[in-house]
Amino acid sequence: MEIQLTKNSTTPLYKQIRNTIRSQILSGQLSGGFKLPSERQLVERLGVHRNTVKKAYEILIREGLVYASSKAPRGYFVRNSPSEIKPDSRPDTSKAFSSLDKNFNYHFLGLQNTFQHLYNSSYLSSSIPFAGVLANREALPLSYLHEILGEITAGDNIEPFWFCDPQGTEHVRTALSSMLFGRNIYVQPQNIQIISETYEALSNIAFMYLKEGDYVIVEEPALPAIVNIFLHTGAHVLFVPLEKDGIRIEMLENLVERYRPRLIYSMPSFHNPSTAVMSLEKRKQLLQCAVSHNIPIVEDDSLYDFNYSGVTLPSLYSMDRTSSVIYMDSFNLSFFPGARIGYIVAPDNVIKTYRRIINKDQLFLSSMSQYMWARFFEKGYYEKHRQFLTDFYRKKRDLMCSCLSRIPGLSFTVPEGGLFIWTRLPEHTNDRQVAAAAERAGLLLMPGNTFFAEGSRGESYLRISYSSATDEEIMEGVRRLAEILACFLV
Repeated sequence: MEIQLTKNSTTPLYKQIRNTIRSQILSGQLSGGFKLPSERQLVERLGVHRNTVKKAYEILIREGLVYASSKAPRGYFVRNSPSEIKPDSRPDTSKAFSSLDKNFNYHFLGLQNTFQHLYNSSYLSSSIPFAGVLANREALPLSYLHEILGEITAGDNIEPFWFCDPQGTEHVRTALSSMLFGRNIYVQPQNIQIISETYEALSNIAFMYLKEGDYVIVEEPALPAIVNIFLHTGAHVLFVPLEKDGIRIEMLENLVERYRPRLIYSMPSFHNPSTAVMSLEKRKQLLQCAVSHNIPIVEDDSLYDFNYSGVTLPSLYSMDRTSSVIYMDSFNLSFFPGARIGYIVAPDNVIKTYRRIINKDQLFLSSMSQYMWARFFEKGYYEKHRQFLTDFYRKKRDLMCSCLSRIPGLSFTVPEGGLFIWTRLPEHTNDRQVAAAAERAGLLLMPGNTFFAEGSRGESYLRISYSSATDEEIMEGVRRLAEILACFLV
């Protein structure tokens, strides 16, 4: 069993040990009954304190992946394979709010605070904004918006100013039904629910499906706000790492067998922050796994409009034949941020329940932005602007990648879509320290540790967004990053 530690990583050593062993168990590399190294053996091999190893094993035991035997043969052993575990087998939660759980929750909320500070600073400060994924001022469809607003103010149509059904206006839902036909999603307006943003939608969906003690699966790395939404329901979050072609299916299947989750959240296209695109085969396998265990999937497709490859894989929703997928999307980056408009697509019973949840907080939705988007689409401006955005941001991506490629030791994959680059830092470089030094130099970067609730296996990443920066800021920002990294690598 091979474990490699990075001692200057933001991830504590005990978490690196736990994460490595967990990954090997869930991938099948370590099978049920396998005897793990003793505490003393790992201490000698890894050069760490015994408490570090003990803490890692304690977490694995609580998660139901490892057990300790005090009788011969003594030691730590991998629990039986998922197929041999009783359906209700779960980690010991008798101490659901132990000091370790408390530290984890507070720590992760702290990561959300770090994320929010850097995100907000991206549009509130004069620093170069590589941290937040934001709309670009140069890409706003201002001429189209002025035309539509002129039409509203000059006419006597009361629709933009009037009450709105809690599901959204029939007008905008009909336009969305027509738009979705082009994505091979064939739904009627009654199966569409208008939302203001995807976070709000996910929070309501979590309220519908989860209760305290339930399990939910999330792809990792993960946005801290997404994970916090599930944590606030009292659910346990299970993380499945991503590969270049999407979620690690064998680990997903193992987690499903062990913990019987109630919900799966997935962003199969241009995943935020990893930029991974799930392959067609893995989409089929994910659906098959979810359907066979009767688990709903929430599919987040909010970066659909930022595809630079010319290849569009079918959505999970369009492939689903069992009403197992809730599809959600937002126009806050492709229309204008102040519109605050998006939607979910779901079966009748889900929409009816969601509508009731909307009513507990508000009587009706904003009519103005819905009317504006419907006219934006009906006039053919949505497709024209989408093509403009593709060309505009492809150039930004290419410029950013060209500049980053000149920094020694930095590695990344050129993304096929999205608005950011997931960058791995040179070995022995601490992402949080780099981001702090960059902020002092007037450059905002999002440290990768904010996307790992339980820590990585020691790797250091940055999410570098090119969404709202000018070309000059991209070149200057990367120059500053190169200087900062050179100082750390001396």
